[in-house]
Amino acid sequence: MDNKNKYDRKCAIHKEHKIKIICATCKVVVCIECILSDHNGHKLDRIDVENSKKIFEEFKNNHIQNLDKQIDINNELLNKSNNLFKSIEDKHTENVNTITEVFKELSKLLPIIEIDKIKQLVTLYDENKDINTNISTTIHDNLNNINLITNKYKNTINHINIDKIINNNNDQHIEILKHCSQSQLLIKDNQNENKIKELINQYKNVNIVNNSEQVKNSIKEIFEISNSLSITNVKDPKRVISGRFTAEYFIYKNDSIIPNGTIHVAIGPSVKTIKIGSIPTSVQNLLLLDGFNVQLTEGMLPQSIRFLFVGAIKKPLLKSSIPNGVIALSLLDGFNQEITEIPQSVKELFLFDTPLTNFPYSKILIHRSPKYKQQLTHSNVRNWDGGNWEPKIEF
Repeated sequence: MDNKNKYDRKCAIHKEHKIKIICATCKVVVCIECILSDHNGHKLDRIDVENSKKIFEEFKNNHIQNLDKQIDINNELLNKSNNLFKSIEDKHTENVNTITEVFKELSKLLPIIEIDKIKQLVTLYDENKDINTNISTTIHDNLNNINLITNKYKNTINHINIDKIINNNNDQHIEILKHCSQSQLLIKDNQNENKIKELINQYKNVNIVNNSEQVKNSIKEIFEISNSLSITNVKDPKRVISGRFTAEYFIYKNDSIIPNGTIHVAIGPSVKTIKIGSIPTSVQNLLLLDGFNVQLTEGMLPQSIRFLFVGAIKKPLLKSSIPNGVIALSLLDGFNQEITEIPQSVKELFLFDTPLTNFPYSKILIHRSPKYKQQLTHSNVRNWDGGNWEPKIEF
């Protein structure tokens, strides 16, 4: 066997190509594919004794010792990856169980709702059935009376001598008078349109509004499944320090209580809802942290807030969600939500690494930090070094 063939000459990156030359710029051996890609334009050199010795000395004196450290680094990375995946796996199981339980409850609820709705329909139907029975009974009684009277008198009425009957004093005339009055009432009722309408209007016209499509769509939206490129940036931080005031923020987590007198508050992504009044009016500096996923509405944030910092939140800032007391609004790194309204109380807007360029309130002074790379047509823009304005977040 040729000695050359028993050694590994394949490129470590492009395994289908053999090592051909040395990249003198990077001091590594390369193949033709390396030259055309990552080492394109670099200084190249032949593989000879001198440059081979240089690379080997570097390998012997530095790389071989550092490889031991790389074992620990890789093992640490592997453990970190496995631990992170374990948390993802546990969360996956929890999410699946949550969805299963909710839909199990829904599956129990649907037959109950079905029975209730049908019961309502049956109740209304029975009421209409009773109305129909009452009307039918009334009409049948009327028809019987009409038939009785007409059958009794239609062939004899012209031959009745009412004077003679009255003089006989045998109450026959009373019966005749009764039938006269009865006929008058029957005719009057049948000619009375209001009476007829009154009878017919007793019926309840039953319709159903079919909202099934909306409900189906709503059910589809019961759970919003989202993923993030970064898993670590959606957890509550351990500590948040105000860049400008060097004060520590109170981190408002789900179901936590903010002490009265607190001035600086940061709301973490674990918060699922904000009850009106849960943030005391002592708060003047508020930070919405990355991953914050509550749709803010009017009144959730108190009017006492003067400085509002907004990170990479998940919901838009709708009308009246920003308190009227805010005088400075800072859009921090990653903010990319629609802003429907900026209240006129806001005098200054501080922009960090955000793609937004359009803002709904023009009478405002915009400070653009070095992180902000977008072009602005706003009339009142100042470049600003960022200072110590941005909060410091520790995980």
